[in-house]
Amino acid sequence: GQLKLSIEVQGRILMLHVMEAKGLMGKEYRPCDSYVKMSIVPDTDWKCRQKTKTVPDSKNPVFHEHFLFPVQEEDEQKRLLVTVWNRERNSRQSKLIGCMSFGVKSLLTLDKEISGWYYLLGEDLGRTKHLKVAMRR
Repeated sequence: GQLKLSIEVQGRILMLHVMEAKGLMGKEYRPCDSYVKMSIVPDTDWKCRQKTKTVPDSKNPVFHEHFLFPVQEEDEQKRLLVTVWNRERNSRQSKLIGCMSFGVKSLLTLDKEISGWYYLLGEDLGRTKHLKVAMRR
């Protein structure tokens, strides 16, 4: 799957706009009930976690939600982790569909905006990097 997002920086605040996702698959290739969760990791404080509403029954959910992450100095060595989850219909559990992460320090020193489609990576890989979907010409 892929997730479209943008990240802007205003002072020491990361402004994350979660736009939409595509190609999300639940179990047995069914569309899923998905939501996106964001946090600065590693975080000791779960209050820093934020999430979108759940979009039911869609392979291509549209979120269009904005989130603000104030950055403390000790957060500069951390990463902004973006995870996409499928809420299992008959249980309270959610399964990780994929994730990506961005270095906080590199976000703060960005001269360009982060914006576009990014691949949802497996958990281990996604915790350490992000991969932009190449634009086809």
